[in-house]
Amino acid sequence: MELIPKGVALAYQGYMAWKFELLLQKAEDHGMTPEELSNSDQRFALYMRVGRAFEACSEKEVVDFISNVMVGGISSGDADQQPDLVQMALSAVSSLTKIELNLLLLLREHQPNDLSSREGFQGLLQDVEDRLFLQRAEATGILYGLLRTGLVLPPDTGPWAESTIYGFRLTSLADTLFGYVSLCKRHHQ
Repeated sequence: MELIPKGVALAYQGYMAWKFELLLQKAEDHGMTPEELSNSDQRFALYMRVGRAFEACSEKEVVDFISNVMVGGISSGDADQQPDLVQMALSAVSSLTKIELNLLLLLREHQPNDLSSREGFQGLLQDVEDRLFLQRAEATGILYGLLRTGLVLPPDTGPWAESTIYGFRLTSLADTLFGYVSLCKRHHQ
């Protein structure tokens, strides 16, 4: 008796193949061989984490972002010197949807100075509506959901706090994550 029917196994291979091809191409563009992506215990663990993340996403933009994180994490030296940091960064994005990723990117685009006041949030809100086609309440709900990732801090709480988009900000883990992506993109240009 077959444990996994051949059709399912072939579908899985096809589903994953383009994702790993994109990752391998990025690695090659940065002068890395496929072997260098998994040539130590730390890198192999990272490679496996990327594989699990690829299983959960279907959007090219998210796959591209995850690949950038891994390649940037290796290029920075953190994959070997601070492997837990790169693993945490990858774990944070391993289950993101395209809309969540785009909302994080907008939040980053508007930080840090833009979001220091209520007025500063108006630009973010306008971009959320114009570029992501989300209403304020929808964006707020998504941001609250992103708290699970460790990439977003919630608005201040207390008796005067509001349950709105105002006050969300990125964490230092998000800064690290975006640093890996920037390193990967900068090196590729």
